[in-house]
Amino acid sequence: MAKIKVAQIITKPELGGAQKTTLSLLRQIDRKRYCPYLITASRGYLKEEASSISQLNIFFLDTFVRDINVFKDLVSFFKIRRYLKQQGISIVHTHSSKAGIIGRWAAHCAGIKLIFHTVHGWPFYIEARATLKLAYRILEKITALITTKLVVVSDKDLKEGLRAVNKNRDKYIKIPYGIEIKDFNVKMDSKGRDEVVKVGFIACYKPQKAPLDFLKVVKRVADAEKNIEFISAGDGALRPEVMREAARLGLERRIQFLGWQPDIAAVLKKLDIVILTSHWEGLPVVIIESLASGLPVVATEVGGVPELVIDGVNGFLAAKGDCEKLAKDLLLLAADKEKRLQFSRQSRKMFKEEFSIDYMKNRIEGLYQRARGG
Repeated sequence: MAKIKVAQIITKPELGGAQKTTLSLLRQIDRKRYCPYLITASRGYLKEEASSISQLNIFFLDTFVRDINVFKDLVSFFKIRRYLKQQGISIVHTHSSKAGIIGRWAAHCAGIKLIFHTVHGWPFYIEARATLKLAYRILEKITALITTKLVVVSDKDLKEGLRAVNKNRDKYIKIPYGIEIKDFNVKMDSKGRDEVVKVGFIACYKPQKAPLDFLKVVKRVADAEKNIEFISAGDGALRPEVMREAARLGLERRIQFLGWQPDIAAVLKKLDIVILTSHWEGLPVVIIESLASGLPVVATEVGGVPELVIDGVNGFLAAKGDCEKLAKDLLLLAADKEKRLQFSRQSRKMFKEEFSIDYMKNRIEGLYQRARGG
């Protein structure tokens, strides 16, 4: 029986949750049944990792960029459509907002009938002009009409999709992100053994993750408590601004800037607390990884975060931009080892099998098979 050719399309191979889980899917997908393809930008931290995946066909696009660029977006559309037709692709699965719009329409115009899209947080969550957010909603509504299934990673995305994109519940399926559970198996009894409490910010330096809010939190905590160390694993477009602000606030010695880190499990093993200051989210993979590692989380209550972090149970939540509360919560946890251990045990209990890479892969393969009538 001929293998089914499936193309995953994502805008840029950078180190983010959507990208990491897409590559995990491409590694795990059944090679006996499927022939996997990847279409993505030609630059990004994960390009080398993508290129190393066995039996994966990759089409790198120089014109695939994150920002809106009418000329490059049109060129990308025509290149993707031509490539899909040339390769005889049967199923297209897009990820992220830009790739989701361009990729789905390219697939539709190439005559492909089975088109899936994973919503990694709706594009109209962004902080932008009302007219731009409205344009995103309209684009998503129209593009949903040519989409076989919309895959959502959180209940929040499902609710917002039903409200603003497509009211047909059958159009959606919830499949959370999956991680390699064994990589995050940490003995929590050893946590908090040192006098110094280590707090980690693991995120891309982009407006969504609000890294400048993280610096504001660090400044408040650093002024009040000396026995807290901060570790930042990430990089991105805002890095120059982040480094300038850290220097202005005198925080260079309080924060260990690691840059991109391919092994997040190793970073988490060094930590006592994880902080996330996002202004909007789908379902942050780093929080799933924190649950698996048994780490308490201090975060903003955006997107699917409250589905993973229960305030006062396995972490603390604050409104986006409320750096004062985030700092107070960090200071409280840092000063109370027993509460950290209590939250750690609860995080472990809240981790579910549905957050495993095997569960995610099996659900997606099942989705493809059902759509083909298998």
